[in-house]
This record gives sequence, structure tokens and C-alpha cells, in this order.
Amino acid sequence: MTTGLTCTWTTPEEGTARVTIAGDLEFATTGTLLRLVTDRLAACPGVREVRLDCGELGFCDSSELLKVLRVVADAGARLRLDHRRAAPERLLTRTGTAAYLTGEGVDSRARRDS
Repeated sequence: MTTGLTCTWTTPEEGTARVTIAGDLEFATTGTLLRLVTDRLAACPGVREVRLDCGELGFCDSSELLKVLRVVADAGARLRLDHRRAAPERLLTRTGTAAYLTGEGVDSRARRDS
């Protein structure tokens, strides 16, 4: 069951965009996030880092995050996942996509969380 997804783009500092996402990120809702990121990156070519604020993210399909990563990388920017909650974090770890999506090694994440 889809609960929907809301996304808000801000540019708190030059070269950095923050996208706050709330709801479930799955096949049925990822279009909202992909359109926002694609359109805003095209309009803001100086953005070199896109930080997804995952603090209000419910269900997360890692394959949908990979689509976002592709859009961001194609624009020459880097993707970061901030405020990851326990359930999405476990999913990223289990699927082996955590390091790929975040650029962090498992050891660096464990050290930072301790």
C-alpha cells in the first residue's frame, strides 16, 4: 500500500541542495523524487552535492534510490543520505547498496555511530 511521498528542495549553501523526503519511496512514488531532482539539477547547474534528508522516510526500496543516484551522478553531482533511520539503514546494509549509495564504508559508518 502506497502512502505517498513528499519532497522539498532547498539550497542551504552554494553548490549544495537538500531534498527533504517524507513518506514511502517505492516504484509507485519515486517519479515524484526523480522529477524534482532532475528538474532542479537542470535549473541549478552549480549544484555538486545533493543531500537527501531521510529522517521522515518510511519504506525505502533501494533500487529506487539507485535511480536517484544515477540522475545525480549524470548531473556531475554527488549523492548523500542524511538522517537515515534504522529500517532504511538495515535495508541498505542487507542489499549491499549502503557503501555504493553513500560513499561510506561499513567501518566508517560504525565508527561514526558509536
